[in-house]
Amino acid sequence: MKNLTSEKISGYTLLDSGHGKKLEVISGVIIERPSPQAIWAPRLNESEWAKATSVCIRKSDGGGTWKHRSDKEPHNLVIKWNTPEEKELQFKLKFTSFGHCGVFFEQAAVWNTLIQETLRLQTLLGRPLKFLNLFGYTGCASLAVLSTGAEVFHVDSSKGVLSWGKENVDLSRLDAKNIKFVQEDVKAFIKHSLRKGFKYDGILADPPSWGHGANKEVWEFDQMIYELVNDCFNTLTRENSFFFLSSHTHGVQSEALRNLMNDHRSKKEIVVGELGIRHSNDERILPAGIYSFAKNIC
Repeated sequence: MKNLTSEKISGYTLLDSGHGKKLEVISGVIIERPSPQAIWAPRLNESEWAKATSVCIRKSDGGGTWKHRSDKEPHNLVIKWNTPEEKELQFKLKFTSFGHCGVFFEQAAVWNTLIQETLRLQTLLGRPLKFLNLFGYTGCASLAVLSTGAEVFHVDSSKGVLSWGKENVDLSRLDAKNIKFVQEDVKAFIKHSLRKGFKYDGILADPPSWGHGANKEVWEFDQMIYELVNDCFNTLTRENSFFFLSSHTHGVQSEALRNLMNDHRSKKEIVVGELGIRHSNDERILPAGIYSFAKNIC
């Protein structure tokens, strides 16, 4: 098992967490958001938490409502992130009803992993990789891989987040010709790829616990993940490829993802672990999901 922990992210600080919430600084704005994993007590006193100028209050239906001290949502916020090759990527931030801001900062370690593996395979193969990002959201991982010179296919059912991702490409001054944004149900996209015989060298899938596709198709992680993983393996090139799968579904553990990956005969090496983000001033790590990474598939 190898845990992937994100830390020292420019423009982002995890100040504290506890009692089901977290205190962060994002692009200079102090924010309080729900964090169900934080079942411990906060370490900072109430006066420090009171400095938050934007607070997300969770609703019973899973959504949220933002309250801003100035009665206006902070705007024109951008996070700048440097790749291991010192290429600067820029991600636009906006506050959403689910308490999100367009960037999941615990994914920074995942972006690094994807970049390193893509560069390794491109050097080995002597050509750009074809990379597929499923449930791609606003495109942070897609931009990370795009920065290596790879050809990227970014799939999400939401037209809004696809537009957001295109804005991030422009902000980061990357070559838009090498990335295709596709508004489609992920299951339908993979089935189409199988029928057409399309192949990819690398796949990232970061599925939600539940959701809806572009045409209101239902997604339920525990009911549909097995078929999706099997289809993903069947669209990978037979040699020198990789598949990164993450999960944030309650009750699913990393060894379950290993077993899921092992059900397909074409894998060669599998690593599993937890995703997390380190607090800025102490040793605590805030858990943020699990992952399984299969590579050198043949």
